Amino acid sequence: MTTITTRILNLQKTLHRSSKEMAGSLGLTEAEFQSAIEFPTQAFLEKLCNTFGVSLPYLKDGVGPVFSKQQLPVADILAFRDARNWKQFHTPKDLAISLSLEASELLECFQWSGSDVEAKEKQGQMREELADILIYSVLFADAIGVDIPSIIGEKLAKNGKKYEVSKAYGNAKKYTEFEESGGR
Repeated sequence: MTTITTRILNLQKTLHRSSKEMAGSLGLTEAEFQSAIEFPTQAFLEKLCNTFGVSLPYLKDGVGPVFSKQQLPVADILAFRDARNWKQFHTPKDLAISLSLEASELLECFQWSGSDVEAKEKQGQMREELADILIYSVLFADAIGVDIPSIIGEKLAKNGKKYEVSKAYGNAKKYTEFEESGGR
């Protein structure tokens, strides 16, 4: 087994996806997927990278991070909306409602899952619901005129003050419940 094949199999484990699920995402049969990972071509590796956000240098040479640092496709999302003339319907109120509904659909993946807290058989559905949430988040940000990286940076800085590492490390409590003398 080549090291590229090993890295592809490790990627599959990381993504918690079966060979059939991996194949389906790539538009292949399971047999075609198995054959492609045994003898990976440049085109197959590029398809893996584009489909799963994997770094090509990692797949080919085992260097760098597993996942590439891809930009959120904001322009693509807005272009999709604009090509359909939907912006007129995208008020902050309606987008907030849509975000809440999509988040509820994500929760539905876990309904009746019993002790299976990961609901592994519903990974595909979870991916779709998360994509819907992220798309609506981009549309909402556009509707209220905010820059996503800026507001995330601001919120992380604010949370960093509330949840100091020395008090929050390994602790699930809300910051208002921390004791003044906390520490690791």
